[in-house]
Amino acid sequence: MENLLNYLNAHPIFWVVLIVLVVFLILTSAKRLFKLFIVLVVIGLLVVGYLYLSNRGIVPSKEELIEQGKSLLEKGKDAGKDIIEEGKEAGEDLIEKGKKELQKKTTD
Repeated sequence: MENLLNYLNAHPIFWVVLIVLVVFLILTSAKRLFKLFIVLVVIGLLVVGYLYLSNRGIVPSKEELIEQGKSLLEKGKDAGKDIIEEGKEAGEDLIEKGKKELQKKTTD
């Protein structure tokens, strides 16, 4: 490593070449990143344009959100009632089985 630094100090033209290469690499990387950024912006604009033209909107209106919330709440209530009923039935079955087992053991 020390030999390389000594050689570069002895021949300053190589420093210039090295600096030009580094600048070239930075510019080509920036150019590729800029192209990627432009592609992402175009895709984003296409998505927003599609949503606007199809009248879907990016964010639903308050009324739509309220209606969706109400329907989900009703579905949740119905599902909760079903689960409670199934739980009651399962609990009653377990109580009956327990009573039978208890009677069996007390008669034996």
